[in-house]
Amino acid sequence: MVQVTVDPLTRIEGHYRINTEVDGEGVITDAQSNGLQLRGFERLLQHQDPRDAALLSQRICGVCPVCHGITAANALDELFGVAGEVPKDALMMRNVQQGLNYIASHAAHIYVLWGPDLANPAYHDILAKYGDVGNAVWKELQGRFAPLIYQVNGTSYPAGSSYLGAIVEFRRLHEAISLIAAKMPHPVLQHVGGVVYSPTVADIGQIFSYVSKTMEFVKAFTLGISPDTWIANTYRASSPQKAADFVLNHLQELLNKSLTSKDFSHSAGWGDVPLFAAFGSELIGEKLLGLPISMKMDLAGTYKDPDKIGFLSYGVFFKPENGDGYDPTSPADSRVISSGYMNGHFKLEKFDYKKISESISHSFYIDDVNDRSPWNGVTVPEGNPDNIDYTKGSESRYSWAKAPHYDGIPCEVGPLVRMIIMGEPLVTGLVKTFQDNGYYPVNNYTRMIARMQEILVVVPELIKWLTQDLQAGGKVAVYTDLSMAKSSTGMGLWEAPRGALGHWVATGSDSMVTLYQAVVPSTWNLAPRNSQGVPSPVEQALIGTKISAAENALGVDYSNPLGILHTVRAYDPCLACAVHTIDKTGKHPDHTIKVL
Repeated sequence: MVQVTVDPLTRIEGHYRINTEVDGEGVITDAQSNGLQLRGFERLLQHQDPRDAALLSQRICGVCPVCHGITAANALDELFGVAGEVPKDALMMRNVQQGLNYIASHAAHIYVLWGPDLANPAYHDILAKYGDVGNAVWKELQGRFAPLIYQVNGTSYPAGSSYLGAIVEFRRLHEAISLIAAKMPHPVLQHVGGVVYSPTVADIGQIFSYVSKTMEFVKAFTLGISPDTWIANTYRASSPQKAADFVLNHLQELLNKSLTSKDFSHSAGWGDVPLFAAFGSELIGEKLLGLPISMKMDLAGTYKDPDKIGFLSYGVFFKPENGDGYDPTSPADSRVISSGYMNGHFKLEKFDYKKISESISHSFYIDDVNDRSPWNGVTVPEGNPDNIDYTKGSESRYSWAKAPHYDGIPCEVGPLVRMIIMGEPLVTGLVKTFQDNGYYPVNNYTRMIARMQEILVVVPELIKWLTQDLQAGGKVAVYTDLSMAKSSTGMGLWEAPRGALGHWVATGSDSMVTLYQAVVPSTWNLAPRNSQGVPSPVEQALIGTKISAAENALGVDYSNPLGILHTVRAYDPCLACAVHTIDKTGKHPDHTIKVL
């Protein structure tokens, strides 16, 4: 047994360490997910004016401040008793701001945080075994996804074209957010009862132009075909089967040309999504399309026991047809992307926020109660440095993250879950395809396909909000004053790009905050074990995964653990959010191998 520790895991937001035990066959047999930093926002907000939460909570994370601001504002709407009165135009402003952030956040993850692993030199050695086709594919992977500082065997190569292009679009979308929210990150648009700015006709037109420009990148780089064509045949498809067939047929047409020409370039129609879709999956690439090679990412990051995992969405984006106001409990039919819970066997259930709780049995917190609802949550950090140790194994305390669960079950949250629960045709069709062929449909490949597809789900909705549903100069707030928050409670349920995000707030007789709890996506996905000893989603996904590239295709390489890197990064970790004081020991954990 070999201990492989990645510390720190880079290309994520925040401070994170993953420890694994790997057997002689290169299969991960155990894992501990270590959140390394407590930031203390839940404690910081106590005794504060609750209205500050919509601004202060954004400082939890610089990548996804928009969703924290909206979620906090949603919680304050209920706290102040005005959720049912928030003007439609304010809700559309929240939708627009969050939609822009979704596209930007997903682009950053796909291209800058996760994508560079596609240019890992291990794939050169794997693909080279298959001659000219493999070498041509490797040339594209390296030429598109190589990061800014990239070397192979001492030779430096330029950053990838798609990598650099995505950075430009990320900036463009941040400028669009700043146009209506003053700045990005940490915009100042959200407030209890609505938003603080009503857009002009010029604002709306300018945002539309920003989105249109980004869609030019999507056409030229991401898809290789018109986004309208892709959306019409996937998101707008009449059935999941037709959506899946469209993509498979499109890939087959591309392959029929390129297997002879050995041309897999953008100019040959190979957008980044089709390239990954064809060569990322054993099922899609090898079994259905007849390729001799694939990265086999559909075999990694899966769940081995469906009874120990669930899939959760709170729902996101207010439906414009509902007019003013909204239900803070997020009924399934009240959001564009719906709320819901699915068990590990994909049986859909009605979402019930009362089933959410957090465990601290394996976390560095002090409490006589192991499991609490967010409504009576306690965040008292361990104060003795001698008790902070990440190296004692799965039975110990080993993370600053708490362990959320839904009715006792750890849950994956994020784009794949949202797309499955809403019944998005392409992702639903792919899920059925994997099931029909004996594969568990939740894996590293489908996580990334779903994140790519969600961009194409959000874009047409965003354009509709801008051009049809948002009224320039409309009413964007209702009156509130501090006395309305006296001895009250509020809950905000929303979906960050990374998954289910909830804020819970309570106030005393002076209207000041007495409780603030934030349960965030990476707390769900990258938690430690819960009080029943059940591993978190990322721990379950790692256990049973092979450590090296393409199912150890080159043998076991403990020094280049792509199985760990692909799997953990596929969740788009945001540990700055998840562990809301630094380890005071100054100790460096013992490990067999440290990967920098």
